[in-house]
Amino acid sequence: MSLFKDTNHMNAFLEDLWKYIVFESGLGEKMKGDGTNLKYIISDPDGYLFIDPDNVITGKEANRDAVITMELSGDTIIQFWTKQLSLPVALATRKIKSKGPIPKVLKLLPALKPVYAVFPEYCKKHDVPLS
Repeated sequence: MSLFKDTNHMNAFLEDLWKYIVFESGLGEKMKGDGTNLKYIISDPDGYLFIDPDNVITGKEANRDAVITMELSGDTIIQFWTKQLSLPVALATRKIKSKGPIPKVLKLLPALKPVYAVFPEYCKKHDVPLS
């Protein structure tokens, strides 16, 4: 069973979290410098998330071409942000399947570090259990 109630619940959570990451924590500026955008194809529940320096989009509209595409489950998202699963391990074990230049993904990781501290607040705000 997923930690998200349904796709709408997951989309609201991801939009809120990623707007913070892109627009407030500075990831958008790093993405501009790299010309990077991301698409996540999510299962359990099914959904899409598209991120570029100017947009955070969920739902069918987010199913568009991107420089980097990652496929993962909703629970894998939570495992990543709670540090139960690192990106290199997730990629090696295929919990996250990636298409596109992995070095660009790894280059963005340092910009995500401050998000770990606020992640539990977003979970609480959106009623997402951490375990």
